[in-house]
Amino acid sequence: MKKIFNFDYFNIRKEIFLFLKIVFVKNFILDKTANKGGSVLIVNPCLIGDFMASVLAIRDFIKRNSDKKIDIIVSPPLKSLAQRIIGIRNVFIAKSVYERKLEGTAEENQNFGAYEKIIILRVGPETYRIIKHISAAKIETGLWHFLKYGFHIGSKLITKRTPKPFREINFEMLGGVPRDVPFDEIFKFKPEDYENINTLPVVRSHNKKIIIHTGSSWPMMRWEKEKWVKLLQKIHTLGFFEFIFIGAEKDIEDYKYISSHLKFKTHSVISQISLPELMLLLRSADYFIGVDSGPANMARLAHLRNIVILGPGPHMFMPSDSNDIIIDKSNGRGFYQRFFLKKNGFIQRINAEEVYQAFYNLHLK
Repeated sequence: MKKIFNFDYFNIRKEIFLFLKIVFVKNFILDKTANKGGSVLIVNPCLIGDFMASVLAIRDFIKRNSDKKIDIIVSPPLKSLAQRIIGIRNVFIAKSVYERKLEGTAEENQNFGAYEKIIILRVGPETYRIIKHISAAKIETGLWHFLKYGFHIGSKLITKRTPKPFREINFEMLGGVPRDVPFDEIFKFKPEDYENINTLPVVRSHNKKIIIHTGSSWPMMRWEKEKWVKLLQKIHTLGFFEFIFIGAEKDIEDYKYISSHLKFKTHSVISQISLPELMLLLRSADYFIGVDSGPANMARLAHLRNIVILGPGPHMFMPSDSNDIIIDKSNGRGFYQRFFLKKNGFIQRINAEEVYQAFYNLHLK
């Protein structure tokens, strides 16, 4: 049965409630005698796209607090990538407020120490239960920033203007000033990460590599498969390219349809590589074309030239690089389409020729 109402976004109300709960009870759970040896716990269990929007701010915080020992809580799928962030000591896991199936389960008996401070950027029911049993002398939450950003987005929807990027809010919550951080100063990958990604024959190809991501958990954010076929057929006429599809298991169906309607070879690593390996694949590629999603935010973090096909507003994850291209028919409108299924959504107004022209211009730069 086709889902006609998107319940996912309503989970954000739980997050606000949990933030409020922490604010009102934190004085009862604080331990002023907790170890003040300079350890900090950053709590950030969220979806992949949201996490990517926070990575620069987290790395900036670590650099500004080089005398501290930094631990972090992330959602289960993000653990392996969070472990590669330079300056992170321990990575713990807990489900996000969305509690999606792909998040798996939290680990039992995670050994938290006592902290000088806990900084809560995002929170879910599982995280709240964990925090209640951790000793900390101080707790800070992103509640005020969260509420203020909500009002900001509301005002921009009314005036049909683009809101402040969510990555800037993460800097504010962590007391920093928005800035770019070079990729090699963010992550340190393991030798096996490079070995695993270099075993893929397509990575060793001398042709230009285009990463393709078609998937989204909500239909109003997905572009039609037939348009993907037309787009790749047109790009193929420009020269020799390797088209590499990425995504989760649910995106395999899209890949099978698209690849079966093309007369040239494509490649799929869908649900076959880890997040660290995906990040290295993005670093080795030349272009990214996809919908607004977690992988699109990863591509930006990897400084990969990208074209992002946008659905309804508000658009919280806009590129900071002017060379990147977004294709949008909503002008920031259509908030209702994030909740209700509509036959002809804003993203469906985008045709293959527009995306092809965007790629053609990007390719010529």
